[in-house]
Formats: sequence, C-alpha cells, structure tokens
Amino acid sequence: MSRLVSIFRLVVLPLLAAVTLGLAAPAASAAPAPKLNANLAALWTTVLQTPSAQNSFGTGGEAYGCIKLGRTVAPFGPSGIASCTVKPGTRIFVVASSNECSTFEEPALTTEAELQACAKQGDVQTAPKVTVDGRPVPVTEAETGLLHIVLPADNIFDGILVPPPPAGATGLSFGHGWVSLLNPLTPGTHTIVGPTFTTTITVQPGHWHVNRL
Repeated sequence: MSRLVSIFRLVVLPLLAAVTLGLAAPAASAAPAPKLNANLAALWTTVLQTPSAQNSFGTGGEAYGCIKLGRTVAPFGPSGIASCTVKPGTRIFVVASSNECSTFEEPALTTEAELQACAKQGDVQTAPKVTVDGRPVPVTEAETGLLHIVLPADNIFDGILVPPPPAGATGLSFGHGWVSLLNPLTPGTHTIVGPTFTTTITVQPGHWHVNRL
C-alpha cells in the first residue's frame, strides 16, 4: 500500500443534510445510483486533478474543502471539514467514507477490476452512522467507475511519491464510498455529527463561500 493510499484510506468526511421544518419528508433525496456514482466520480476527479495548493488533500488544506459540483457542494478532506457556508437551494453531496486507488499509487494494479477491488477493500464495509441536527442520515454505497486522470503541476503526489509524477502524467483511478445526495438545508446554522467529526454548516442567503476548484 502506498503512502498516499494510506492517507486516503478510511477517510470519514462531513455529512450534511437538509432539515425541512414542520415536514416529515426525509432529508436524503431518492437519488438514483447513477447520479450518486457520477458525483463521487466528479469529486475524486477534482481532488486528483487539482493542484496541491488549491486542494484539501494537498497543501491548500481545509480552506479548499467545500468543493462545488455544479449546484451541489461536497465537503471533502482527509480529516473532515469543520465548516462550509452555502446559499439556499444548494444540494449537499455527503461522503460518509471513501477510498480511492490509482495506478499512480499502485502501479502493479493495471485493470479496472483490480483498482475496484482495491478501493472497496480499503473502505469501511458498512454504512457509517451520522446525524444532522440530531436526525439520522442514510448513506448509500457508490462507485466512481474507471477514471482517466491527468495530473497537474504541483499535484498531490508531490512529496509523497518519489519521484513525484510530472505535470501531464496520465493514469487510472477507481473510488468507492458511502454517500448521499441531500435536499437543501434551511437558512441558519446546522450541526453534523459523525463517527469522528463535527461539522457546522451555515446557509446564508445570497452568499457563496465555496472554493471553485
């Protein structure tokens, strides 16, 4: 197992949910599996293809952990994200746990099946338990499918792999995770508690505080 893989393994990350006051509707949307898979794929692609200085998994740190995926925000970092501020109407893609394997980290793995097995085996095997404002949030198993990655200069492998992959290096990746696509949170502040983290989400009208990666 490479050093970078060990960083990504068993990453338990902030879970966010929408709580609609006075309604009995569940916080999580009935999102189809392809949508969840596509969001997880976009998230890992963003992490791998973003320079380290603007990356929550790199030297940029938590300041870049509120990742925008269209009109959806995904808090994502190796040790969780303490807070994100979003505007009303924002959907939240939550990642309870995720693991990624790539040919950069594991050059002996050359096929989609090998990368898929690596990603799944390195992740938790059952859905983590998380609450939003005291309410349980369901999570669903998702996979990225095979990703074709092109690394930037100052990529997140610099300082971890020796020698580090150069700018423009290409490789394959596969990610596994436990996720949920949730309805927008109501305006105000919300507390999310998971197995190893507490996250504050502020819904502030008319203001984005999201890193555009």
